Amino acid sequence: AISNFKIVEYKKLWDTGEAVTDESKEATTSFKFEIIKGLKLPRLRPEAEKLLGELETEFTQSNFDGVDVHYDENKISLMVSEELSFEGGKYDLRKEVEPLLEQLIPSINNSNFDVSVEGHSDNLTHPSIDNMELSLRRALVVARFLMAKGVEREKISVAGYGPHRPIADNATLEGRKINRRVEINIMINNE
Repeated sequence: AISNFKIVEYKKLWDTGEAVTDESKEATTSFKFEIIKGLKLPRLRPEAEKLLGELETEFTQSNFDGVDVHYDENKISLMVSEELSFEGGKYDLRKEVEPLLEQLIPSINNSNFDVSVEGHSDNLTHPSIDNMELSLRRALVVARFLMAKGVEREKISVAGYGPHRPIADNATLEGRKINRRVEINIMINNE
């Protein structure tokens, strides 16, 4: 389930078990979290909380449609849609997504967290390229961009899952559109 939280609301909910009311809200901007069903909100380590705050500041000041930021106890995930980052069936990075990726670099470099870049596709076949290969090449392109801009190679791992990890129904046009994505996962529990 995806819900909108604000960092101040997250902290209050964790500390007191009570949601923040409209009267007590501080002036902050929204940040999306994905809470896995059945899990209690984990207490973040200070470094993870700092990173989450930095990402909130960076991405709420930007206007990037096609990017969702989700959180669970192990990672902060940026899910970048195909339409923002690549042309259909191709793996050349669009120039429009480069500023978004560049915004991640200081936060990644100033943390001890590893980054997993994952490519995903829908289940339709492409005449020119296999979905597994396409998803891996897209993940590699994003990882190489991050490394070229200064992220340490040792911090990055890459995987291509093709159609095997859908987050939406591949039977619908909208679902397939959502499944065609690259996830940049900042692994906050990789001590």
